[in-house]
Amino acid sequence: MQMQTPVVRDLLLLGGGHSHVQVLKHFAMHPVPGIRLTLISDDYVSTYSGMVPGFIAGHYTLDEIQIALEPLCRAAGARFICARVTGLDRDEHRVLMARRPPLRYDYLSINSGARPDLRGMPGIAVKPISGFLSRWPAVRASLQAAHQPQAMTELTSPGRGRTNRRGLMLVGAGAGGVEMAFACRASLPSVVPIKLVGPTLLPGLNRRAKKLVGKAMREKRIEYIAQRVTSASETQDGYRITLTDGSAEEACELLWVTNVRAPEWLAESGLVCDDKGFAKVDASMTCIGDSHIFVAGDAAHLQGQERAKAGVFAVRAAPVLAANLARAVQGLPLHGPRSSFSPQESFLTLIGLGAPCRPDAIAVWGAWALRGKIFWRLKDWIDQRFIRRYNELPSMGAESVDLPESLAGALPDDRMRCGGCGAKLASDPLGRVLKRLPTQSAPHVVLGIGDDAAEVRHGTGSTLLSVDGFRAMIDDPYLLGRICAHHSLNDLYAMGAQPASALALATIPLMAEPMMEEELYQLLSGAVDVLNKSSAPLVGGHSAEGAELSIALTVTGAPGQTTLRKSGAQVGDVLILTKPLGTGVILAGAMRGIHVPGAISAAVDCMDSSNALSVEILQDCGVNALTDVTGFGLLGHLSEMLRASNCGVALRLADIPLLPGALPMAKRNIASSLQDANALVLRDFRLVDDLDPCRLAILSDPQTSGGMLASVPAHQADTCIKALRDRQIEAAKIGDIVPASTRIVTA
Repeated sequence: MQMQTPVVRDLLLLGGGHSHVQVLKHFAMHPVPGIRLTLISDDYVSTYSGMVPGFIAGHYTLDEIQIALEPLCRAAGARFICARVTGLDRDEHRVLMARRPPLRYDYLSINSGARPDLRGMPGIAVKPISGFLSRWPAVRASLQAAHQPQAMTELTSPGRGRTNRRGLMLVGAGAGGVEMAFACRASLPSVVPIKLVGPTLLPGLNRRAKKLVGKAMREKRIEYIAQRVTSASETQDGYRITLTDGSAEEACELLWVTNVRAPEWLAESGLVCDDKGFAKVDASMTCIGDSHIFVAGDAAHLQGQERAKAGVFAVRAAPVLAANLARAVQGLPLHGPRSSFSPQESFLTLIGLGAPCRPDAIAVWGAWALRGKIFWRLKDWIDQRFIRRYNELPSMGAESVDLPESLAGALPDDRMRCGGCGAKLASDPLGRVLKRLPTQSAPHVVLGIGDDAAEVRHGTGSTLLSVDGFRAMIDDPYLLGRICAHHSLNDLYAMGAQPASALALATIPLMAEPMMEEELYQLLSGAVDVLNKSSAPLVGGHSAEGAELSIALTVTGAPGQTTLRKSGAQVGDVLILTKPLGTGVILAGAMRGIHVPGAISAAVDCMDSSNALSVEILQDCGVNALTDVTGFGLLGHLSEMLRASNCGVALRLADIPLLPGALPMAKRNIASSLQDANALVLRDFRLVDDLDPCRLAILSDPQTSGGMLASVPAHQADTCIKALRDRQIEAAKIGDIVPASTRIVTA
């Protein structure tokens, strides 16, 4: 029997910065056997800082300036974990994260960036970039609204006959602040005043560069104030800023693009840091005093070779960092010409000047500086090439199977098999197997095969039982455990039961023993966190070694006042779905390295959410029939309800909610490996009107931890929808229950 090389060392990368995306690409091209690589980032994308002003100015869309981290990790054979790091336990070699258990490491690399030092003053920091970008649309809208003609009239200073000059103020006159000011000018109406504040314009750059920038600022009506901000406070309609000469300025919006500080947790972890909290490292990028931790980018203080914080150093340091990490995890010495990083004294600085219609830029190198359109084209080429290197990855296919041609034809057409509920056996073979088994009945079995959960009578009453599980469809074992718990409990909720207990079956791949222990801990921690919130303690289980990570839970529950079933739907009822569809197609696309912005994060959030509150609201509304939507897709589980209730349905395709990214994936002919088998149920439906084939296909998409499908009396439907949406549950009315002779899908 062939098996993959077991992993014996954990290398964790904290942060998806400019250095780490290159480290991932290095390991993709030069894998180290026996090493498990994991990236921890608080976002699914890494925004390239050099292109942020271009986005603000309108040169690029948001997608064009971001690197998709999850596909890059897949290409590198690395795990991706979306979490916020809060600290380190260096004694135990663990990374501390918000709202989840610590994660073990053997070696650690930190590329977590930094943030402006606001010194407790209000305003919006441009770093971290993700936070700024999420707030920029509101900032722009605020400035545009404040300078509409009517608003401008209202802002006229009484008795002085002049327009109030409140607009946008940027604090920080380095290259980053200057370029951001030009970008904001390109994005905002010309009537919006823009002021740039800083004691020195372009510190560290030559006089020629300052002269060119000063002229460009006058051309574009950007006022430069050569002062330092001493204090700032919020006012009723903006900010009041006090400068070193005692004068005051007012602004509608305030942006900070100043010197930065390190994340507080770096110093709190006991690492040797400078006075601003940046971890001190030697030329090999190794932390002073801790040979198991490396730091690069803005978070690092390169001892003896201090430089200003700039993205160019993170980019240039990456090859040294990657090579040293590969050597360190193998226990090899860090020496040689490629093991030391020495940042250059001078480098090419390209400052974009906004203006999407006629873009130009200023180029600075040493004592030399020039302005021209050719420098914008150079900057654009450099930046877009950097992004393409990490977003344009080879397409991922299934591993080749070494079988003779005469035998290979017996394999499924799609060799890339899905995880989660996409890995279930199809309905038809499952049904045939169950028919071949002996009849299963006993006096104490109230409900058996066919309902969401079985009900077994015993001396003190009865208990509902169900079992569910799957092999991993995501890299994060903690999150996998949470999703499995939600998914398994749904069978009980669909019966109106109160969860009571759970048993676990966990399969862990062969690794070094401490790593197997950690994997099991992460997996079960996720499950237990969800089970405990449902008052269903984990009371036992079984663990095994296997080819890949998987988890299953047997859950028990106590019947509610009414045991809900699939068979209660009545003609005239309205069908309600409590979660959008699309987890299967989105996960299938992710397996192939296809990135649709926001798709994976939305799917994960959907799977990692409980249906308990939905069921409570549906019960209050007098639900007649209920089931959860899982591996057989919406149409498969709806068909089970219709057969059990002897009813038909009129389904409205356009009303069925979809997850962001589900339709774009379907339009690229992506489908889960269970999709085709599920789609056979369409034979029982009449398709009316001109239906979108991609949207129609998602009705057969296998769902993992999907929503509830409820048949609700028509007079309660609107009340039910309002109650669900008031609790931020994305529910929708998707059709009506009709006589059994009719099963139609309309546009």
